[in-house]
Amino acid sequence: MVSLFIKESVKKALGELFPELNTVNFAVSPEKRFGDYTTNAGMVVASSSGKPPKEIARIIVDYLSKDKNTARFFSKIEVAGPGFINFTLSDECVAKELKELPAILSDGLNNLAGKKINVEFISANPTGGLHIGHGRGAFYGDVLSNILSFAGASVTREYYVNDSRESNQIKELGKTAKGEGEMYLTEKLKTQIEKLKTESTDLGETGFMLANIVQKDNQEFIDKKLGIKFDLWYSEDEKLRSSLLNDRNLAAFKMKELTYEKDGAVWLKTSVYGDDEDRVVVRSDGSKSYFLSDISYHADKFSRGYDEVLDIWGADHHGHVKRMQAAKKMFSWKGEFKIFITQLVSLKENGASSKMSKRVGNVIFLVNLINEFGIDVVRWFFSEKSLGTHMEFDMALAREHSAKNPVFYVQYAHARISSILEKAKNIPADGSKIADAMKDKEARALAIKVMEFPEVVSSITLDYQVHKLTTYVYDLAATFAQFYEKVRIVGDTTHNSGALELAILAKETIAKSLNLLGISAPEKM
Repeated sequence: MVSLFIKESVKKALGELFPELNTVNFAVSPEKRFGDYTTNAGMVVASSSGKPPKEIARIIVDYLSKDKNTARFFSKIEVAGPGFINFTLSDECVAKELKELPAILSDGLNNLAGKKINVEFISANPTGGLHIGHGRGAFYGDVLSNILSFAGASVTREYYVNDSRESNQIKELGKTAKGEGEMYLTEKLKTQIEKLKTESTDLGETGFMLANIVQKDNQEFIDKKLGIKFDLWYSEDEKLRSSLLNDRNLAAFKMKELTYEKDGAVWLKTSVYGDDEDRVVVRSDGSKSYFLSDISYHADKFSRGYDEVLDIWGADHHGHVKRMQAAKKMFSWKGEFKIFITQLVSLKENGASSKMSKRVGNVIFLVNLINEFGIDVVRWFFSEKSLGTHMEFDMALAREHSAKNPVFYVQYAHARISSILEKAKNIPADGSKIADAMKDKEARALAIKVMEFPEVVSSITLDYQVHKLTTYVYDLAATFAQFYEKVRIVGDTTHNSGALELAILAKETIAKSLNLLGISAPEKM
């Protein structure tokens, strides 16, 4: 990828000229009048060298311009503004990059080859259906897993099922099943209770059996409606309670003097390892805390030899982050541990926004959203915002079947290119003519935008910001629209081979982007 080459060239220049510094910002130019790529290297170095940024930038440009291996990639390298360095790629370089793109689209990247990554997401309690809050983690986790796999990693998608007979939520579910309470009760749960066949008087056992019915329905919904395929459904009751793993771990903690007793409870010394305070692992009534199960579960996950363990949790789990990071230090789990917290979801209708609240009973189930708007629209809308920002689902926009709706806009671009290619099916495209086609500025802009795809995907593997992909493919569709308006691809008697090849690459890139997002790429609309 050219961007990586440029980064390495700039780093090499800094290493030769300013060995004390080698970290700079580097990005695609926000406007094409600033070239194709830009860096603030001059300003970064100037901040500690005492020299003006422009002078530093000129020194770097002179160095790069004299390097034949670097200079051959660019038609222009220049200093701009207060000390930016702008790079304009040569048309031949762009054409060469595009020639390699089909293999990347087909085979993926290899920057994560050999890495073993566990992604745990959704993990909704088996006490009812998935609501719209679960949708954020669901689609984020699935798209991130797709991208990590595309980048060459071996990815395990994992769902932790909170189904222990000892848990309070499962006992409350048992009460509801027995008609002794109404917690979690919905019309759907009533039908699930009707399927329950047990004479047990034990609330934990009854709740567990009902939870199995709920979980089976949830798994079918996740698989068939959401299109998410998990590799492992990890049962807390089977793996942690029945196997006595929690008990064995608790005994080990006591043996290592990591616990103490206070107020009739057993506490873990997490504050020594960075937590705000120590945490209870056995309550005063003798029941085990959820934190003990979390520790046992993660100890088991890390024991499987993952290079990275990624957890995607709901907004109400923010307070659990420090204690789990403390547990990692306490027990020396090997591998990176990253926790992502999803933010809240609200629905917008007729200009008014309404938040979902389980406390007041206005839970909005994900199935209702999908039944009304379709999985493609829901996936896009849930994926286009940064995970750490509040999300507002605009229902009026979701209903639009026009260019106003971003997923419709991108899918329509794919369908339009498909129509062009159908018309040109007997006309050979010619990759060797792409450089000629780029004499039109709209064709060059499309070529550069298509070429960015591997860089966008690669950047997501570093910062996990999957919304970059929706932003990218929308911009690609918009760039194609401008190209289609200005550049004649197929005429009645003539055709533009280079432009036709660009259209093919744009179509394939849109299709792959939508595929990674779990969204269909229709041939006709």
